[in-house]
Amino acid sequence: MHKAKSIIIDLMLLFIITIPAFIRILNSQYFSMHDDQHIVRLFLLDQGLRQGYLYPRWVDGLGFGFGYPLYNFYPPLVYYVAETFHLMGFSLIWAVKLTSILGFYIGAFGIYLLLRKFTNKLSAFLSAALFTYFFYHATLIYVRGALAEFFSLAILPFVFLTLDNLQEKLNPKRSVLFGVILALIVLIHPLIALPTFIFVGFFFLFYLLKLRFRWKFIKLFILSLGVGLSLSAFFWLPSLLERKYTLVDRILISELASYRLHYIYPQQFIYSPWGYGGSGVGLSDGMTFQLGKIHIGLVLGSIILSIIYITIMSLRVPPKAGRGNPFLRSLHFVRDDNYIRYFYFFIFLLLFSLFMTTEYSSFIWDRVKYLWYLQFPWRFLTFVNIFISITGGYFIYFLFRLLQQSITPDRWRRAMSQSIVAIIIAFTIFTYQKYFRPQTYIVTNDKERTSFEEISWRISRTSYEFVPKDVKTKKSELSTTLLAIEKKDLPKKPYEIISGEGEVSMLKNKFQVKEFSIDAKSPLTFRLNTYNFPGWKAYLKNQQIKINDNNDFKLITVSIPTGNDVLKFVFQDTIVRKIADLLSFATFFLVFLSLFSHLKSSPT
Repeated sequence: MHKAKSIIIDLMLLFIITIPAFIRILNSQYFSMHDDQHIVRLFLLDQGLRQGYLYPRWVDGLGFGFGYPLYNFYPPLVYYVAETFHLMGFSLIWAVKLTSILGFYIGAFGIYLLLRKFTNKLSAFLSAALFTYFFYHATLIYVRGALAEFFSLAILPFVFLTLDNLQEKLNPKRSVLFGVILALIVLIHPLIALPTFIFVGFFFLFYLLKLRFRWKFIKLFILSLGVGLSLSAFFWLPSLLERKYTLVDRILISELASYRLHYIYPQQFIYSPWGYGGSGVGLSDGMTFQLGKIHIGLVLGSIILSIIYITIMSLRVPPKAGRGNPFLRSLHFVRDDNYIRYFYFFIFLLLFSLFMTTEYSSFIWDRVKYLWYLQFPWRFLTFVNIFISITGGYFIYFLFRLLQQSITPDRWRRAMSQSIVAIIIAFTIFTYQKYFRPQTYIVTNDKERTSFEEISWRISRTSYEFVPKDVKTKKSELSTTLLAIEKKDLPKKPYEIISGEGEVSMLKNKFQVKEFSIDAKSPLTFRLNTYNFPGWKAYLKNQQIKINDNNDFKLITVSIPTGNDVLKFVFQDTIVRKIADLLSFATFFLVFLSLFSHLKSSPT
C-alpha cells in the first residue's frame, strides 16, 4: 500500500511539474505554428478509418485536391494517438492539443524513470524538470509545431531505459520489449529514428564492454533490432523504396532545406534570441538554439562535483590498487563505480549530440547521405535535450554523495537535498515557462480547418513533396520548387470527361476505391482527378485497362469504348507494400504468441 501511494504521489508531482509547459493551450482556441497541418492529417486519417481502411496509405484532398500517398511516407503513429482522443469525443483541435499534453507528460515520466534507475528520486525529478523546460522542447511544439518529432522525444527515454533493462537481465521478453519501443520510434518519426540507432549503437558498445562481450547480449540485441525493424516494416520499407517516385529528394535534401545551410554556431548554444521564425543561413535564425544557463550551469556543476567526489573517494582506495599514484587510483574508482561510469558516458553522448549540430561534424554529414533527410543538423538538439537533462540531474546525486561524507545527520542531508531540488525546479520553471506559449491564438473550429479550400489549397501549398515527381513544376523567387498549379486548377469534382459524349454517375468515392457507372454514347476519354502513383489500377467490366498519365499533373486517364460499363479505380498494394505488410504482420503475430505463451507459463 505504501509503495502504491508513493508511486501515485510521484506521478502527481511529475504532472504538476509539466503543467506550466502546456497551461497556455488549455482554451478553446488553436495556435499558430510552422507545420500547421495536424488537423488536416488527423481528419484524413479519421476519414480513412471510417471508410474501413486500418492504414490508409492514400488520402484524398491533399496535393491540391488530387490526393497523394500521405501515410505511405509520413509517419502515422502520432496521429493514431490523436485519433484515440478524437474517438473519445474530443474535437480534432482538442485531440491535437491533448496529444501535445500527453507528450509533455510521457517525456517527463520517461526521463524520471531513466535517471531514477541510475541515481535517485531527487535527481530524477530535477532531470524531468530540466527535460520539460529545455528551449528546444518549447520550439518543437510552439514554434515549429513538429508534433511527430515532439512525441518521438517523449518516447526516446524509454528506448534507452528498455535497452538498459535488457543488459541488466538477459532474457527474450526484455529483448522483445526493447524491439517494440524501437518500432514505435520508427513509426513516430523515422528521421529521428536514424540518429536514435546511432545512439543505440553507442549504448550497445558501452554495455558490450560492461558485460565483457557476452554472446547472449549480442544475440538478444540483434533480436531486438529484428523485432523493431520488422514490426515497423509496413511503413519504413515502402517509404524508403518508393520515395523515388515523388519530389522528396528534390525538395527535402536540396534547395533551402539542405543540411549545409543549417548548422549551429557554438556561440548560439550560449545565447540566440527567442523567436517564432525559421532557421536561416549563418546567424540569421529566427528561432533560438540556446541550451539555457540553468542547464549549462548544472552540467558544469555536476562535472565539478563528480571530480571532487572521485578525488575524495579515490584517496580512500588502498594505495596498492593504484600503485601509489592518485590519478590511477581515481581511474580504478571510476571503473568500479557504476553510477560514475554512466555519468561520464552520458557526458560523452551530450558532447557528441552538440558536435553533430555544428559544422565541425560536416565530414560525417557529407558522407552519410541518409542524414540529409534530417535537413537540419540542429535536429540533434532532440538528443541534447535528453542528455543535458540527465547530466544536469546528476548535480543532486553528487551533492548528496558528498554530503554523505560529512558529519551532517542523515535527516539534515535529506532535508537539504530536497530543499535544493525544490528551489532549482521552481527556479527552472519560473525562468523558462514564459517561452512555452504560442505566438498567436487562432479562433477557429474543426469545420473551418477541414474545408475543401483549406485542404486542397492552403495546406497543400505548404507540403507537396509526396506528389508524383513528373508533375509540372516551376521555380519560386528563392529558386525553390513549386508545383505549377494555380487555384483555378483545383478539381471541381472527382472526374471529368476529356472527349466524347456520355453520362457518368459515381457509385463509390472512397480514398482508395473510385467506382462509376458509365453510359458512353461515343468513345470517351475519362480522367480521374487523382494523381497516378504506383498502386493505382483501372478496371472496366472487371478487366484491367491501361492508365495514361501523359498530362501536366500526371492525372489518371483511361479510354472507354461505347456502351454501358462499370469503371473502377483501385489503389492496390505494390509488391513492396505486400512484403512489408506480411513481414510486420508475421512479426506481430510471433511477438503476441511469445508474450501469450510467457503469461500462460507464468505461475498464478
